[in-house]
Amino acid sequence: MSDSKNSKQGATAAKKKAAPAQVKTNKAELNVALSKKGEVKKVDAKKAKAASNPLDGLLWLVSLALIVAAIGGNYYYTQFLMVDESSFARLGRVALVIVVILAGLGVTLFTSKGKRLLAFGRDSYTELRKVVWPTRNEAMQTTVIVFIAVCVVSLFLYLCDLVFLQIVRVITL
Repeated sequence: MSDSKNSKQGATAAKKKAAPAQVKTNKAELNVALSKKGEVKKVDAKKAKAASNPLDGLLWLVSLALIVAAIGGNYYYTQFLMVDESSFARLGRVALVIVVILAGLGVTLFTSKGKRLLAFGRDSYTELRKVVWPTRNEAMQTTVIVFIAVCVVSLFLYLCDLVFLQIVRVITL
């Protein structure tokens, strides 16, 4: 009996050692990271942010410059340079503005926040593939049930409106 008790305690202790310690962090104060040895290291939030990608500021600046140039250039062209523009020329100008804005937004994907956004998108797509979608028959049945429920509630609200209208007419006359 004591052998089984000791083996259970040993297994529990092994599980506790294998699981890394989870520590709640406050982003405003300090981030806590676990090293390979299991030691807890305190990392300043500003240092962690600066170490993420040294080119982030430059990439954000380039992105902002591209977007402002596209919008400002389009405005300047339409207000001061355009004399008479054909449909084909307008299509080309609009396409150029769209391409430059998309390039500006694409540059943001190379920043640390952009990389996190892409990772979030990949994770979301992975989760979306796990969804069990209803069959056509289930979708049709659910649609009919919702339609009937909406009709019943609408009829109830219409009848309430008629009753209250009659009550207001009796009171005001």
